[in-house]
Amino acid sequence: MNTTYVSSLILLGSLAWAGCGQKQAGSQTAPQELPTISVQALSDRIAAGRETFVLDVRTPGEYDGPLGHIAGSRLIPVQELSRRMQELSEMKDHHIFVICRSGNRSATATRLLREGGFEASNVAGGMQAWNSLARKY
Repeated sequence: MNTTYVSSLILLGSLAWAGCGQKQAGSQTAPQELPTISVQALSDRIAAGRETFVLDVRTPGEYDGPLGHIAGSRLIPVQELSRRMQELSEMKDHHIFVICRSGNRSATATRLLREGGFEASNVAGGMQAWNSLARKY
């Protein structure tokens, strides 16, 4: 094979690979943005007395650990959420605010909930951000 032919194949393969996974305008399969709320907005909502259901998806040890938890929150660890989703059936008509330590597990849980037909938002920064907010005041 000559080097020009091989170079052309490499270039075509690179271009095809570069386009993989990119969101196309108007695509039906493009993933939706994950709804997110800041800890400040969540805190303001709670302080205003608005109905707010917070789902904590950390482990029981974390929930009762040094970072604490938001008063009135409900604990269902993310690794148990799929099999315990029916426990949240009364929340189908309410919005669920999902929190963890830093926002990663809660993002996973938010996606699971949304796929299960729930309205849910990830709490950005999790309990680390929540506690940082509390230290500001």
